[in-house]
Amino acid sequence: MYLPSTFIGPIQTSEMSNMGDESKKVFEVELDDIEDIELIEDIERAQADGRLNDHLRNLLRLGHSVHLAATFQTSQESMQTLLSPLDSRIQSLNNLVENLTGSFIGSSTKGGIGEQIVIGHLSTAFTGSKGDQFTPIADEGHTGDIAASMAIETSAGVSEYIPAMIEVKLYDKAVGSDEVDKFWDDLKENNYKYGLFVSLTSGIANQDQCIAIESRGGKYGILVYSDNLEQLRHIVAYAMMRELACLVESGKDIKSSSQDVLATLVSDLSNDLGIFESGVSLIGSIERAAVKILSETGKQVTAIMSSSGQLRESIEQGVARMEHDIRKASLELDDEKTKLLDWNKDNWTPLLKKFPDKMAHLLTAMRQSIIELDELTTMTLVEDSDKPTVKFSDGEVDIIEIEAQSTKIQIRIIHQYDEIPAKIPGVMKKGVLVIDIPQTAAAIGDVDWPKLGEILLAPVSD
Repeated sequence: MYLPSTFIGPIQTSEMSNMGDESKKVFEVELDDIEDIELIEDIERAQADGRLNDHLRNLLRLGHSVHLAATFQTSQESMQTLLSPLDSRIQSLNNLVENLTGSFIGSSTKGGIGEQIVIGHLSTAFTGSKGDQFTPIADEGHTGDIAASMAIETSAGVSEYIPAMIEVKLYDKAVGSDEVDKFWDDLKENNYKYGLFVSLTSGIANQDQCIAIESRGGKYGILVYSDNLEQLRHIVAYAMMRELACLVESGKDIKSSSQDVLATLVSDLSNDLGIFESGVSLIGSIERAAVKILSETGKQVTAIMSSSGQLRESIEQGVARMEHDIRKASLELDDEKTKLLDWNKDNWTPLLKKFPDKMAHLLTAMRQSIIELDELTTMTLVEDSDKPTVKFSDGEVDIIEIEAQSTKIQIRIIHQYDEIPAKIPGVMKKGVLVIDIPQTAAAIGDVDWPKLGEILLAPVSD
């Protein structure tokens, strides 16, 4: 085998001594001009660009990491060698967090931190289960900090995205009345009908209750404060704003004298807040598990996954119970409404959990039709299917199936339709109507949802 005489290098590593001298280590490397041709060309390009030493050092470091990973053993020495860069970065992050909590943080920096905290909490609680979206807008000026799009069912089987503005404060002292006035001015200037004002760690001037509902000039605002980040009252307040928007958009009157009902509601939600607080404590469990990961890898990774799963389950259970309490406080419940709330817990929540989060808005648009189908047929979540599927049966005959596919929801109905209406993306195939609805947000406006509801109910109402 021919070995090229060309010297590849030198590779230099240097350290500055106390006397200012530079020490160098030089290594010679021989490469095969056939087997290593691609590597030779890559190194020659780096040499032509004047970055030979840096390029070779990077290649060797990468190869060293790959070698460690390939020959990895769960010994303390191997763990420290492989994860020492991560360990140092964790320490750097800890130092950064400590600095961020210092007194030098300006109001704009704190505002950015508070904004990300609220977006994270609300996305966890409402994006997957409800389809709501949250976008930071603080940089736009004369607006709030977050633009929310609430997926609200405004009429039977019809959902719309209702915009709302969220303002976040992370102050050491009570938020002044001038900030509250600016919040109402921003609502008016940006044509928002609903707004949420959140103080994460301090009170709000002239506000005794932790959550207050107010209306000014046709605008509806909920103002909420927490004593610390673990109380998570802004999640409760946002759920109340969703219910408020649902009532207003569906044409119901909102009574201004709601303080007694509000006080009762906040009291009823204390258990839910406790669930959220215990969820936050689980984050501490996650952090403690990460600190020990170098010495007890397998055991601590299991602890991390378990703690994260418990946290997700706690938040989902808290939101479900919170919604139940909010609806009981805002409406005079009769037997039918109580039955509907029970249906939400027993049928609707498991359905949303089984289907992908990206399809929640489509299921919400069909919610009323699914309720009626469940009353007229037998609704079953298929457990052994490769794809998330819910079916509706008349006796022993399956007449409707709703299946989650990679980029769409497919509905299959065993029924003969002489004509398929406009804005219904379906086709008849051997006595089965197959309807494909893409998971995109635009599908909300592209599909005639009331007409789809009539089509779904046709096999059991004809």
